[in-house]
Amino acid sequence: MKQIMNITTMQYELDRYKDRADFQSYIRGLGLDGVELMEAGEDTRRIIAAEDVIGVHLRNVPCWYCLWSGDEKSTMEEFGDWEEVKRQFGGTGREALLQIYRDSLSFARRYHPQYVVFHVSDNLLAEAATREFRYTDEEIADAAAEILNQIFTRDEGFELLLENLWWPGLTMTRPQIVYRLLEKVRYPRTGFMLDLGHLLHTNPALRTIEEACVYLGSVLDRYDDKSIFRGVHIHQTLNGAYVEEQRKHPPVMRGTYLDKMETLTRYVYQVDSHRPLPREAARGILDMLQPEYLVYELLAFSREEHTRWIRECRN
Repeated sequence: MKQIMNITTMQYELDRYKDRADFQSYIRGLGLDGVELMEAGEDTRRIIAAEDVIGVHLRNVPCWYCLWSGDEKSTMEEFGDWEEVKRQFGGTGREALLQIYRDSLSFARRYHPQYVVFHVSDNLLAEAATREFRYTDEEIADAAAEILNQIFTRDEGFELLLENLWWPGLTMTRPQIVYRLLEKVRYPRTGFMLDLGHLLHTNPALRTIEEACVYLGSVLDRYDDKSIFRGVHIHQTLNGAYVEEQRKHPPVMRGTYLDKMETLTRYVYQVDSHRPLPREAARGILDMLQPEYLVYELLAFSREEHTRWIRECRN
């Protein structure tokens, strides 16, 4: 099992390291095999070398299904006008969305990863807190499969791992959606990256780590073949009380699309702040799955905090 930490190319994360040698010393000092990388700007100082990258997280594009499906009413409700659609996607049709993913795949190829991650999920911004969705898991999963079949037109030599969120699409709570994706996605190296924290968000009644691990086990018991789970993102945030309160009094989405996105970002961080899930608590889950890739996906605000959290996950 390869042990990995997440990192983006955002400047505030890269600034934690003096140079490439310092970065490599950091990950080796923690006993890690490498990183899972997400593009979020340019790594101008070349901190991250291809030799350190085991996985690449492809771009997560929000609010894409209304554009892909031709739902103009929802598209205008979400973005306000076609100029904003063009600013967000680079165009106003399917080809613009496909180009975003093609560019993200090109970024991944530069690092010769062993796997890439793709979120199978979408919702409209105002639905995030209310959890009253207009699109179904099946609609999102089928559209994601269409996109992937147009993006992955050859064997890239790495695995394509589909990741769960708690919005419509792949939540992991319904095995029939998992098998539907395996049937529809034609890429020969397709598997799943199980995000433990995201799975926990499907049950806002959870309050303790003990309850969380029991719930994770109960969902995974629905799967006879657990070898499809090639990787695990390990983290947790047990803010179900906040989720339930926000459903009663959801944040008001007003202003421009960017204003609404800022409101959603604040909400999502409260729900999904990616705190450590202690290794001992998760041991039963990891023993059950035996993943090839174990990713400590944590959202720490400093190098020191990140170090503490990774050690908490490993001990």
